[in-house]
Amino acid sequence: MTVDNLRLMAAMQMGREATLIKARDELIKAGLIEYQKGKKGSPNRYRMISFTCKSEVQNEVFPVVQSEVYPVVKEVVQSVDIYKQKEKQNIKGNPPISPLRLFEQFWEAYPKQVIGAKHNTEIAYAGAVMCGVKEEELVTAARNYTESCKILETAEQFTKNPDNFLRDNSFVGYLPENYRKPEPKKGQGKAIDKYNQFMHTDYDYDALEKTLLGGVGDG
Repeated sequence: MTVDNLRLMAAMQMGREATLIKARDELIKAGLIEYQKGKKGSPNRYRMISFTCKSEVQNEVFPVVQSEVYPVVKEVVQSVDIYKQKEKQNIKGNPPISPLRLFEQFWEAYPKQVIGAKHNTEIAYAGAVMCGVKEEELVTAARNYTESCKILETAEQFTKNPDNFLRDNSFVGYLPENYRKPEPKKGQGKAIDKYNQFMHTDYDYDALEKTLLGGVGDG
C-alpha cells in the first residue's frame, strides 16, 4: 500500500512521527514489512510479508504482533481499500485520511471552500485531531467562524483559507468554550437601509426635477 506518515499516524492514533518511525523500524527488522521511502508527490510504500514465509520470525514475534500490531496494520490496509474508489474521484488523487469521521462536515460548514486547498486542509485537520481536539469541536468552530464572518460582513479575500485556519490555530478562538458571538460593527448596514428606504419612498419626480433645475433656462 502507499500511504504518507500523517495518514499512518492518524490511523494508529500516534501523536509523534518519531514513534511511528521507531515502530516501523522494528517491523522491518523483524522481517514483517518491506518499506520504500517516498518522494515529493509519491508517499511511502509498504508491503506486508506473510507470516508463513517467516516461520523463524513467527515463533518469536507472532504472539505479540497478533495481539497488538497486526490488527492495527490490518485496519489501515482495509481503510485504504475502502477509500480506493473515492481516491479516483479526488482531484489530486489523494485518498481521505481514513480515521476521520467528520471532515466533510467541517468542510461544508466552513465559509470559504478553496478546492485546491482541500487536501492540505484535511492534513491540518488530522493534525488537530492528533493533538487531542475533538472532531465535533472542529465542526462547531467552523460554524462559529462562518457565523462571525456573516455578522462582521467579512469579505472573502479577508476570510482565512481553511487549511490556515487550522494550521495557525485560529480555530481555537472559535471552539465552543472560547467563542463569543460578535456584535455588528457600528453603523454597519445603515447605508443599505437608507438605500432601501429611498427605493421604497414615493416621490413626485416631476416636482423634484423642477426643484433641482429651478431657474435653468429662465431669462
